[in-house]
Amino acid sequence: MNDKTRLAPEDPFPEDLDELADGEVEMLNSKVHRQIDEEYVDEGEPHPETEFRKEELNEELDERDDGASDDAGESDAAEDDAAESDAAESDAAESTDSDTRK
Repeated sequence: MNDKTRLAPEDPFPEDLDELADGEVEMLNSKVHRQIDEEYVDEGEPHPETEFRKEELNEELDERDDGASDDAGESDAAEDDAAESDAAESDAAESTDSDTRK
């Protein structure tokens, strides 16, 4: 099938999704979902290859989402550490100022 919006079971599919950019994986995911919709209408159920591709894409997208949230968690932790460090420095400076006033 030569359809720009769907990915038929006989159409080529990348062996390694890790090598693709996020946008390319999202585009494949959209095409596979549109193909599933068409197969339900035409055949009453999706083709096994299309189901397999959907699962592969779901796993890849989940891994990327988990990786992005892990990175965000690391960033939040770093920001928390920096804020705690700034607070400790501020407390130390206030303590030094009050010692000098005495």
